[in-house]
Amino acid sequence: MPAQYPASVRTFTNKVDLVDTVFADHVNILQDEVRALEVTFGNQVLVSTYTGTFAQTTSWSTVGARLANIEAGLVSGVVGSPYFKKTGDTISPASGSIALGLKTTAGTANLLEARNSANTLRFNINFDGLPKVGAANVLYVGSSEYTTLNTAATEANVIAKGNPFNPFLLAGM
Repeated sequence: MPAQYPASVRTFTNKVDLVDTVFADHVNILQDEVRALEVTFGNQVLVSTYTGTFAQTTSWSTVGARLANIEAGLVSGVVGSPYFKKTGDTISPASGSIALGLKTTAGTANLLEARNSANTLRFNINFDGLPKVGAANVLYVGSSEYTTLNTAATEANVIAKGNPFNPFLLAGM
């Protein structure tokens, strides 16, 4: 009798000790189903075989072939997909795609960290998406630090205009 998997999942009837007679066919059906599983999964499921190209298809001969296809897409990048291409240390997204998105769902852990060989934090993007150098905020247009600095500089300029420099103060120096 042929296996039902992968076309469908076989329903088995539980056997009861000293009540049911177990026939060879019962064991043979189990063996057929196990073999169908092995054929469908293939013998390379635990081995990475991502060489080749990604194919946008809906049918594969084995689970191993499908996994290899997914790996090829992840490694090589696929235009029009959520995958990105990684070459060396460069991420090259498909045109019009974001290369790498960082989004927190909860907590206060940094989204991104750059550290030196001594594991000293040099640059990070915190959980709010704000850039920092070490623990200090990065000054950028629109940041609260920028607004504070710009306001202080404007006030200093107003004060300086109210107290013009007199070159005669330097006479005799």
